[in-house]
Amino acid sequence: MSGAMTERGNRPPALPSMPSPGDAAPAKSGAVTERAAFAKRTTEEAGVNYMKGARVGSVTGYISIAGNIVGKPHYSGRRSKSGTPRARFDAISEQAARFREMPYCYASMDRKPLMPYHPNAFRSRLAVDDAPVPYKNSSTIDFNDGIHTCHKRRFQTTNNTFYTGEPCDPRSNQHVIADEIKFRRFMQAK
Repeated sequence: MSGAMTERGNRPPALPSMPSPGDAAPAKSGAVTERAAFAKRTTEEAGVNYMKGARVGSVTGYISIAGNIVGKPHYSGRRSKSGTPRARFDAISEQAARFREMPYCYASMDRKPLMPYHPNAFRSRLAVDDAPVPYKNSSTIDFNDGIHTCHKRRFQTTNNTFYTGEPCDPRSNQHVIADEIKFRRFMQAK
């Protein structure tokens, strides 16, 4: 047998200073002995009763919910409606201040609402007309290039525009090839 295993099974071996289970004189001083620290709890001490006698100031007691032991908070009682109301948080965050609902204001308006100074405030700007509302189910997109529109090549596909069916160019002079491509692009743009 190994040193950890004894004739009693998987329990650790008894410490030499601890009394053996057969001794008739247990310690009566009320102090926790080394043996009592390792002793198994009884069924009366299981569950919520495990916490019996615990001194914790943040809870009034313990309750078992779905096998978990949780603490019961201190009861604060109902708040009376007739008492003095608590101070409310009346500050506003930076985000809420920038994106709150604002009335329409402009510089020459009568009876503008008062507000703290801001250099970009709408109450200091000139009035701006509303954007025109488009008609329902109508498109406002205009496919027109003005004077640069070429109507004779309007519905040409990429294949019709650039594929001419010519064989490969056997010339190797880059200057001659570049001049011809330049002339061809010029003629395609007309």
